[in-house]
Amino acid sequence: MNKSMLIALGAVITLFLWMLSGQPGSGKPPEKTTPTVAREITAMKVQTRRQSSQFITREVIVQGQAEPLKIMHLKAETDGRVEALNVRKGQRVKQGDVIARLSIDNREALLAVARASTVQATNEYEAARKLQKQGLQSKYNLESSAAKLEASRAQLKAAELEISYTKLIASIDGIIEDIDIETGDFVDRGTQIATLVDNSQLLITGNVPQQNITDVRIGTESSVELITGEILTGDVHYIASMADPASRSFRIEVLITDPPGQALTGVSAEIRIPVETLQAHLVSPAILALDEDGTLGIKAVNENSEVVFHTVEVVKTQSRGAWVTGIPDDITVITLGQGFVSAGEKVQAVEESMNKVH
Repeated sequence: MNKSMLIALGAVITLFLWMLSGQPGSGKPPEKTTPTVAREITAMKVQTRRQSSQFITREVIVQGQAEPLKIMHLKAETDGRVEALNVRKGQRVKQGDVIARLSIDNREALLAVARASTVQATNEYEAARKLQKQGLQSKYNLESSAAKLEASRAQLKAAELEISYTKLIASIDGIIEDIDIETGDFVDRGTQIATLVDNSQLLITGNVPQQNITDVRIGTESSVELITGEILTGDVHYIASMADPASRSFRIEVLITDPPGQALTGVSAEIRIPVETLQAHLVSPAILALDEDGTLGIKAVNENSEVVFHTVEVVKTQSRGAWVTGIPDDITVITLGQGFVSAGEKVQAVEESMNKVH
């Protein structure tokens, strides 16, 4: 091997040893440096509002309708031709007013016969009574005369009633809602003549679900709003003791003793029956949330800036929002951003009056 090859071989060996040892002149292996990335975790910002509970009245709300206190269907109690019709639809009448008049026909003649028979039977009875006292007539004959007298009196009463029945009289104060006859019509006994409605007082009727019926009490003052806009006040005066088998609800009636002059019956109505007074929070339905179990609640922020989930119960609803219970009297509720945070999570709370959440 020549000299030049020996020099080259030595240089290769020297380079190999240098690579194994790190860098020349250092007895320590080079320290490895790992770059570090600084991560700053920023808490989610949420918009909040501080609010306090208020006293409200929990109500049972029932959809119903207005009905008149009384409805009377006037029917003929004898037969005859209608000679006079004294009322028109919508007319207000008093109890005792003559609605219509039927023809007398032979009723007056029958009345005269009945009166004559009664006079004759009375005379015969008096004569028999005197003779019986004198011992000139038996007790049987006296009793027979008394029976004839009673029969004649009954016939007289029937004849008088037949004539009175020709006058069709209103039995209640009210309004003529409908008329079923015209002058000249022939009516039979039992024919409907007219319908009278007494709306001097109103009944607001509705059906309470079975789960709420124990909250309703007789005499409870209730508010009623008719679909026409009138707001009335009345007392619960009837609660059914048996549920409707189809709906499992109970009929109730609220009596309105002083309805407006133009009170309409048959219109829809909403009945609000107060049940109890309690403390509740008014919240927007938009901030209501469900937990993992599907329980309805509200997310709030505690003093440690942590999200807290409170289970709530909706006790009343209105146009401004929902009244709920189950949360502290004073609370900081999350009004914006609640869908992006979970219970136990740290957040940055920003009051509604401050800048909007970014």
